Amino acid sequence: MLDDFNFKVLELERKLTLDEIEEKLMKMKDNPGNFNRLGERGARFVPDSWEMPTLYFALDGLTLEVVTKDLDIGDVEEYLCDLAQVLGCKIFGEYLEYW
Repeated sequence: MLDDFNFKVLELERKLTLDEIEEKLMKMKDNPGNFNRLGERGARFVPDSWEMPTLYFALDGLTLEVVTKDLDIGDVEEYLCDLAQVLGCKIFGEYLEYW
């Protein structure tokens, strides 16, 4: 089932710096991508695979926006579980928890 919502705002279990996030994401071998600093906006991680969501990390170290438009929601949820493992902390949504 494709998600037509556009994006989801999630929260990390604990605060991480952008340096910590970048270091952990760059070690992902199964889902490589590009990490870009966006100044006041925080940072963006764009996976090499177009079938994976783009991630935006806020400067507060807790807020995560996930672009889900036209992606299979099951794949997105699996990706978020993998991401939680890589970051070493749970990711919380309004009704869901990824770990």
